[in-house]
Amino acid sequence: MEKNLSSGSLVRHIVKDVQAEADIPAGYGKTESFLLPKDPAWLFLFWEITAGTLDYIKSQYGAETLRQARTVIRLHDITGVKLFDGNNSVCYYDMPVIFEAKSWYINAPQSGREYVADLGYLTADGRFILVSRSNATSLPPGKISDIIDDKWMIVEGDFQKLLKLSGADYIGLGASERMQIVGQRWKLTELTPSGAPSSWSSFALHLDKVQEDEDIWLKADCEIIIYGSASKNAIVTINGKEIELKEGKFSIRQHLPAGSVVDLPIHARNAKGDKTRHINIKALREQGK
Repeated sequence: MEKNLSSGSLVRHIVKDVQAEADIPAGYGKTESFLLPKDPAWLFLFWEITAGTLDYIKSQYGAETLRQARTVIRLHDITGVKLFDGNNSVCYYDMPVIFEAKSWYINAPQSGREYVADLGYLTADGRFILVSRSNATSLPPGKISDIIDDKWMIVEGDFQKLLKLSGADYIGLGASERMQIVGQRWKLTELTPSGAPSSWSSFALHLDKVQEDEDIWLKADCEIIIYGSASKNAIVTINGKEIELKEGKFSIRQHLPAGSVVDLPIHARNAKGDKTRHINIKALREQGK
């Protein structure tokens, strides 16, 4: 008998095998839950709760107790908690859930915090019966970082190393030219995409300009940082604008235009307003010709 080897029959046979291999089991026979960050405002929780786990809880607390209880997700804020034991979270939030859903999106009350999610029963008398506890996960802050970089200079030892690497000692350049070359050579430590101009080519172009350009020019800009501290309950304003205290400390940056005087009055007062403190800072930037 001649076998049918048409392409249609072969395709149907292959597709059937692939579908059979791609079947995903409905469960893995283990009670567990996992908490994942979605974005700064949302978390995603998915879980599996076995019948054996529910039967055990029913035997411990009674079917009537569970029938009158609500199934909830208890979201714990554990930011800064070194060892979470279920009772030492910063705070927690309860939200109703259906165990059969097996997954749930959670609107986080605050971004930039660390959370753990408990699945359980909330009884009529206020007791919480734990069924499954998730892993801990952190949400991104969703805002510009509050950290201010206080590193403003290269220490002398690092400067001398960069200067030797630049080769400035061998080409007889002045101090200002050396600083510009150090800046160019510093970029050699950065990765550049394939085909992009390297920092070494920029360095070579700079040398050509130093040798050929007879004109001289200089550009600079400036900003100042105002920082300090006050009592934690104080209300602090700078130039009439209230600023936020973080553990009693504050810091702001202020642009200092050329040829201008910046007047920054700093005031602090208590909540009643009957006690005040004042500091006035003035800065002058002179522009040469």
